[in-house]
Amino acid sequence: MFGRIRQARSLEEYQDTLHWSPFVRLEVADGPQHNIAPGSQPIALHRLGPDGSDGAARLHWGYRPPWYKRRSHYVARLESMLRGSRIWHPLLRRRIIVPADGWYEWAGAANEARPWYVSACDEQPVFLAGVTAWEPGLTPCSEAGFVLITDTGGGMVDPARGRRPICLGHDAALAWLDYTLEIAEAVDVLAERRAAEEFRWWPVTPKLTSSPA
Repeated sequence: MFGRIRQARSLEEYQDTLHWSPFVRLEVADGPQHNIAPGSQPIALHRLGPDGSDGAARLHWGYRPPWYKRRSHYVARLESMLRGSRIWHPLLRRRIIVPADGWYEWAGAANEARPWYVSACDEQPVFLAGVTAWEPGLTPCSEAGFVLITDTGGGMVDPARGRRPICLGHDAALAWLDYTLEIAEAVDVLAERRAAEEFRWWPVTPKLTSSPA
């Protein structure tokens, strides 16, 4: 089961990899984040401003509409989006990329699950597809938060269980952020997700946490 991400590089390094505008800055620029859980504020790249230009912000990981009575979601199932979910489908016009060095998955029986770290074989940053209710000027919070999109391909570590985040290559990540794309065209971009063969994984200390947050 997918649960946390790692952002150990600076915004400038992620910008360089994605050929993002080098003039974009963060209002809050913290140091490396090796264990980012839902409820935190990781770096996100977007083109949600009025002119559609490159932007970056620290957004709240987790989303709960004002009318929703349950707890916040931190991932959204792609199939739920495609079924026209009243939570997720409207957000498909508000697309973001969360750059990361890798992510953590939990595998094993529920009471014995342990974390594994997944990263690209080429050691380059990965670009995770997400959607958000946030827009420039809003304070990051659960009602203006984001979710990462997962698919049915199973986890990297244990393909029989769990789900994985949709990870896009350079060109597909830029296409996902293209605000001129209609929803159907943007959804087609998600089919270009990177294959499992492009990643490697290994166990990490159970002290990371006993289960995803």
